[in-house]
Amino acid sequence: MRDLWARLVRIRDMRKLLPLLVALLAVLAPAAASADGGGILGGTKSFTDPPYRYVALTPRTRHPLTVVERIDLRDSTIDRWWYLRGSYYLPAVATDGSPGGISANGILPLISLPRRYPPRHSRFALLDTRLFLRHPHHGSGAPRHAVTRIDLRGAYGFDAISPDGARVYLIRNFFRRGEVRHYEVRALDGTSGRLLPGAIVDPKEPDERMQGSPVTRVSSRDGRWAYTLYTGREETFLHALDTVGGRAVCVDLPQLEHLREPFQLRLRLADGGRTIVVYSRDHKDAGASPLREIDSGSLQVRRPVAMSGFFHQLFAFLSWGGG
Repeated sequence: MRDLWARLVRIRDMRKLLPLLVALLAVLAPAAASADGGGILGGTKSFTDPPYRYVALTPRTRHPLTVVERIDLRDSTIDRWWYLRGSYYLPAVATDGSPGGISANGILPLISLPRRYPPRHSRFALLDTRLFLRHPHHGSGAPRHAVTRIDLRGAYGFDAISPDGARVYLIRNFFRRGEVRHYEVRALDGTSGRLLPGAIVDPKEPDERMQGSPVTRVSSRDGRWAYTLYTGREETFLHALDTVGGRAVCVDLPQLEHLREPFQLRLRLADGGRTIVVYSRDHKDAGASPLREIDSGSLQVRRPVAMSGFFHQLFAFLSWGGG
């Protein structure tokens, strides 16, 4: 961040300044989404390339156009970019702005802005970032499979993607009188663009409808598991989605339902990814210590071990900075 700003203030040529302004905004607001067109529409990190961040922009052109850029945060340069016809953005998967992410092999999902609400159709694009498409040319040598476009009837939102990009997981919203009443997780074949049959539910609770708002998301280091914390008027729970096996487990967290600010809850991985830590940014109500720990293997919930004063302050500092 400091290197990016230092480089920014030294540039006087506007043609060189514009890409760095884009990069700076992507760092400051990596998952901000805009509904009015123009500007940055989301940003996400890469699993396999930590120094990179992807951003999507919609310049004001005669025909809708989206530019996806890959920013190398080591030297603040934009080393690759792709052009897509239509208006797309990189979706967030939780209210705290958690980005949807990118598959481990470089498949980047984007979603189109709906033309009406509730939407009757949902449009997605899967961009294969492994193909170098800067200044693409028309001809026999131009790659034609870099973008897979998907059009679904109904109101769908992006949820997760498997490490190999073979499966894309979507949230289908069911509306009544303009409000979302419940939703379900569906799997989509990333190659054909077709929905796989049946909703993905916890086999222990096959008839329970998913309700509530996604508060925050954390993914396993390999991108296989997506852990999402949900809260609502009735319950708070962790939704663990296995993006490779296509299965889901819901972990009830009734211990957190008394909190004054449930949307301040956050997740963090600890012990090399073996533990999912639940904490709150609202230290006045919930304190600075972790609230609950969940074993990522068994998904068993346990009360955290009490920390000494030093580690208590250290965790408070890290949780606030990592929000």
